[in-house]
Amino acid sequence: MRVIAELRKVKTLIAGRQEREVERLLKVVLKGSPFANRAHAVGGYVRDQQLGIDAKDLDIVVEMKDGADKLTHWLHGMFPGEISRPRQMGANYPIWQITFKSDIEYDDDEYQTKGAVIEFADTMKESFPDEESRQRETQWGTLSDDVERRDFTVNMLLKDLTSGEIRDLTGVSKSDIENGILRGHPGVSLDKIFNDDPLRMIRLVRFHCKYGWSIPKSVLQTVRRNADRIKIVSAERIMEELKKVMKLGKLAKAVRLMKATGLLRYVFPEIEQLRGVKQSPKYHSEGDAYTHTIMVLRNAKPTVEAQMAALLHDVGKAKSTTEIEGMIRSIGHERVGAEIAEAMMRRLKFDSGTTKKVVTVVRNHMRPHQLAKGGGTRALRKFVRDVGDELVEAVLDLAEADSLGKIPSENAIPGLRERVEEARRIPVRGKPVLSGGDIMELLDIEPGPIIGKIVRWLIDYDDKFIERNGRQMNREEAEKAAKMYYGSIK
Repeated sequence: MRVIAELRKVKTLIAGRQEREVERLLKVVLKGSPFANRAHAVGGYVRDQQLGIDAKDLDIVVEMKDGADKLTHWLHGMFPGEISRPRQMGANYPIWQITFKSDIEYDDDEYQTKGAVIEFADTMKESFPDEESRQRETQWGTLSDDVERRDFTVNMLLKDLTSGEIRDLTGVSKSDIENGILRGHPGVSLDKIFNDDPLRMIRLVRFHCKYGWSIPKSVLQTVRRNADRIKIVSAERIMEELKKVMKLGKLAKAVRLMKATGLLRYVFPEIEQLRGVKQSPKYHSEGDAYTHTIMVLRNAKPTVEAQMAALLHDVGKAKSTTEIEGMIRSIGHERVGAEIAEAMMRRLKFDSGTTKKVVTVVRNHMRPHQLAKGGGTRALRKFVRDVGDELVEAVLDLAEADSLGKIPSENAIPGLRERVEEARRIPVRGKPVLSGGDIMELLDIEPGPIIGKIVRWLIDYDDKFIERNGRQMNREEAEKAAKMYYGSIK
């Protein structure tokens, strides 16, 4: 996982460098052209440059009617071998995309642009005529119109790609970036901003988590007024924003903000239902199941699978918790939770592979706690076999986050990891030492349920054999054991 993360980081750095090279090229070629001082970088690219961090995702607006169409075709005409033919991004939108197929040599200089994919858009006004849809209508507008349709002031700076000048049409964007403040355009109703595109409320959550920026009380109140509008946004778009938060390891912060603003009941209603679910004070003096979930999330690793597993590990407690004579029990909550987690993951449009991993981890998250109290090689090997070798670490990671996410904290998982590793040094068989066909031939019996019963017994007996002898059974020993077991049950 660490290698994959490093590769992604390198890929991001390369993409950022390519886009900076495109910016450098445009500064040269736009001078004296019909597009001079008409093309501006906008949004996150300019914001991150102001923050002094690696800027990527260069988006360009052109203050000219049909400007995106004209500029991209003009660039393609100038560098037909190095730039792809422009492609319109949606028949009804004035947005065009070009790809730099190779580096560019121009005016005795070389620009390392290969691989850059850049979108150009006309400056525009937009409206959303259907209250129950995000389908928008656009028309050409000025730079001021284009800035006013954007989400937050921190994303409203413009950079003139001809002169390099930074333009702040709101008058507060620079200071809001410097001071870390998330708010809307001072001349536009924030209710309108959120009502037009409710996903902006989730983007607010993401920016708060990523940068630690503050949110004025008036902005939080506006989110509360409009929280129910998030229902019209697809699950895919919401989760794409939240997955970015998960990769930062900040889902706990996001969930807390969504609870405070009323978004949680629409995004993760099952987590909202954990509020007020009692836990045994002996093991969970930190409070209810919701509070515990937040604490576990803070200790979970920064991956989508780990953060979702931590979020959902106790989701079954809302349905399984009972209190009898002052004793609080959540018997089988991991099994109930796995069923709820699977339904949630499907509703949220996660792919089947991620869903299967998260559900498996949730279903098995209590087993390490039980094994830590005692269990020999046989129990440890059964745990590895049941969970699957590729998910053992994920289950142990969640169990450790679970241990650290409660008061009192009793983390016995590091010691268990060592014991699991010792048990894993003896390979887990990919298949039983004797197949069903082998057993039928050995015992001269017909196909039936008894075959599966003997196979399962042999797998269990093999673990006992390993625990006693330090090695797996060979075929002769397995045949002898099968005959003995069959004689005892027939």
